[in-house]
Amino acid sequence: MKSKIINLLRQIQYPGYDRDIVSFGMVSAVRLEGKSIQIDLGIKSSNESNKQNVHESVQKIISENFSDYEIIVNLVDVDGKQSAKTASHHAHSSNDPWANQTKLPQINHVIAIASGKGGVGKSTIATNLAIALAEKKFRVGLLDLDVYGPSMQVLLGENKQPEITDEQKILPLTKYGMKIMSFGFLIGDKSPVIWRGPMVAKLVDQFFNDIEWGSLDYLILDLPPGTGDVQLSLVQRVKLTGAIVITTPQDLSLADVRRGADMFRQTNTPVLGVIENMSNFICPHCGNSSEIFGHGGGIAESARLNLPLLAHIPLLADIVTSSDAGKPIVLNRELVEIRRVFMDLAESIVKIVKQQEEQNHVH
Repeated sequence: MKSKIINLLRQIQYPGYDRDIVSFGMVSAVRLEGKSIQIDLGIKSSNESNKQNVHESVQKIISENFSDYEIIVNLVDVDGKQSAKTASHHAHSSNDPWANQTKLPQINHVIAIASGKGGVGKSTIATNLAIALAEKKFRVGLLDLDVYGPSMQVLLGENKQPEITDEQKILPLTKYGMKIMSFGFLIGDKSPVIWRGPMVAKLVDQFFNDIEWGSLDYLILDLPPGTGDVQLSLVQRVKLTGAIVITTPQDLSLADVRRGADMFRQTNTPVLGVIENMSNFICPHCGNSSEIFGHGGGIAESARLNLPLLAHIPLLADIVTSSDAGKPIVLNRELVEIRRVFMDLAESIVKIVKQQEEQNHVH
């Protein structure tokens, strides 16, 4: 009977989203007592209208299917205590269930590197940015959250299995002066990955709860492309310092950027800026530059979003060969110009984060 109730509750989507209240973790408890069914809803949102909407939907669908039972639906807080349905709005109101993300302990800043589509070089940029921050003597962690196609083991030339502590915590590996962790280290680089939404959400939880990062200045997150289960699970659970969106000059990629940036903004996550990758192709033979993917797309999109364009990154054969060799290009001190691009990018991120901290302190 309880499983039937849960399946009915899976039919109720949270207002404005394509995900049901069960997979969001909003159903805190289902209790059967004689001819009474009690359901506790724990909804992390200050939007009372959405809470009431969900409350009424639950009451309706359960009553229709269990007409002989008394149906009691409670709104409870995160501690399981019943909360008043007429609770006043917080000073910061939100229309979504991500108003109360948790800040990761001992980690000062968490920055997500995102893209609306695959193939735009997001993982390469995340890796080189993390190393650039480490080169500036920050304590850095790099987490590959692309559970469908993890690439860190290739980009960093690392395939070791992480160690597990006596407390069953995962110890991240260390490479190029930073701590690193990837789903690929756990499954191997030849294992196919097919995950459904709830399984992905549990994996994201485990990564953040069970990895022993220690103290970090920056944790860089390499997200899978798009706006799917990993992204939604992430922004529901973790308070991010911000997100950086990667694009190419192509119109198709820019359309995906808009969706990605809008998703982060709707979930109370600041978008720190836009990076245009593959801005121009530099011929390895003659050194001439060609704009093979168009021109000015990143500038136009950053202007539309009212965000800084953090970097133009050229398409270089050296970037590809360095990545395939497991030695990211920012480590090559002979390639001065491209190294400077990533070092300047890291410096820009540090400044933006500092400005954001100062603004938050003032407010």
